[in-house]
Amino acid sequence: MTKGEGNSSIDNNDQAKNSWKILVVDTDNFVHVMIKEVLKDFKFEDKPLSIFSAYSGPEALKILSKNKDIALVILDLYIGGKAAGLKFTRYIREVIENSAVRIVLMTSLENGRLEKDAILNYDINGYEEKNELLSKKLHTVVISSLRAYRDIMYINNNRKAMEQIAASSSRLFETNSITNFLSTSFYNLNAIINSCQETSDLPINGLAAIKDFNGDSFRVVVGYGRYENCVGKLLTDSISKMDYYMVKKVCMTGNLIITNDKYVSCYESSSGIKGIIFIEPMGSIDYMDVEILDIFHKNITAAFEILCINKEIEETQKEILYILGEVMEARSDETGNHAKRVSKYSQILAEKYGLSKRDVMLITLAAPIHDVGKVGIPDSILLKPGKLTPEEFEIVKTHTTIGYNLLKNSNRDVLKSAAIIAHEHHERYDGKGYPRGLKGEEIHIFGRIVGVADVFDALGSPRVYKKAWVMNDILSYFKEERGKHFDPILVDILFDNLDEFIEIKEKYDDGVELEISNFEL
Repeated sequence: MTKGEGNSSIDNNDQAKNSWKILVVDTDNFVHVMIKEVLKDFKFEDKPLSIFSAYSGPEALKILSKNKDIALVILDLYIGGKAAGLKFTRYIREVIENSAVRIVLMTSLENGRLEKDAILNYDINGYEEKNELLSKKLHTVVISSLRAYRDIMYINNNRKAMEQIAASSSRLFETNSITNFLSTSFYNLNAIINSCQETSDLPINGLAAIKDFNGDSFRVVVGYGRYENCVGKLLTDSISKMDYYMVKKVCMTGNLIITNDKYVSCYESSSGIKGIIFIEPMGSIDYMDVEILDIFHKNITAAFEILCINKEIEETQKEILYILGEVMEARSDETGNHAKRVSKYSQILAEKYGLSKRDVMLITLAAPIHDVGKVGIPDSILLKPGKLTPEEFEIVKTHTTIGYNLLKNSNRDVLKSAAIIAHEHHERYDGKGYPRGLKGEEIHIFGRIVGVADVFDALGSPRVYKKAWVMNDILSYFKEERGKHFDPILVDILFDNLDEFIEIKEKYDDGVELEISNFEL
């Protein structure tokens, strides 16, 4: 190669990524030729060399900026002027802030007097007489430099990985669904695995899949890169047979599998739910300690178990509240799925109103027991088929206060929310409701929402004292009572999302036919 012909003895990008990079900086082309000739078959730890040539300081800086993983710079002391190599060294350390690259200065025999100053004040790693380096010591200098660079990168990469783990572990507990959890875990694992790669714009390839306790196969829930279109598909249809064999092995043993181009982990909860994460790293994982990945794997495993337990508790809690709500309805001879429908309607209204995710969760869980206070109403009144007397209606109205008093002393947010709903779901927006005659936004949003959901469902359901209304009559009533009985914003949400309400009504139907014709909204 002649001067100016090129920068590297290895042009293949993939080969360069899997090699040790050395930059030679010297104005004398003979030096470049000699170094490449001496090192042409050289390997360290089964990796070859990529040797870059620069004939000036600016050219060297350009190569360094494009190749941040250069392991060794062999630098002529007098490149570009008197002892300019020392200034160039300081530039690498202090301006570029590259403390990992090893720097070896080459000098002539008569300039050995600078050696002490160079080693003490310029953070170099070798000071060699040029002729001796090229004839005798090149292999030794390269091996010792590459070994030192490898160890420095190993320490730096493990430090970065531990920082990533510390930052990521707390975020695992912030997710509220298994799919979100696996997505977060995938993202953080990928960041840990690839944080030490110098190229930040390389593609992410991988996926996460779930098998719940009712399923017999994994289904992809998160996909990146070439697996992006696999979401919703079976895992067996998304990866190769060889890769699926690795997944099965991981699931059987509970251990990680880490190869040069694959990371596979499995997480299994005591409830029977399993999740897997499959990543194709951007490069070999041999630059970091596998034990670091194992630490994070154990963190994810523990968090996954806690999340699944919490989900099981949440689902159990939801079922208990549904059942309790349905027991109240059954006692008053009302429809069995009323509590569940009111919960679903309330969830839609809360989401569309713009409540926080937590408030949506609270109202969804608490809404089924809005009538829990009916436990204190005598059967003779509760089951009366005819019209109630004014005195009897006053007794029925006390179910709001009874429910509130039953629940108000709880320290649990769900039951606190249920106490509010029990107390206020019969208040009216115009202030003519009960038990306290609250008006407008004096009524808690939970009470206003469940008030809409409860009446919408009650009107369309048969009671001992009435037949179910047809849908057009229900909608006419809500249109008329907008801003009177009901919060006008919530009525608008009901009309704007009527299809979702009807879908819930049909899904949890009690056998009541809906009669719907054209209705002018």
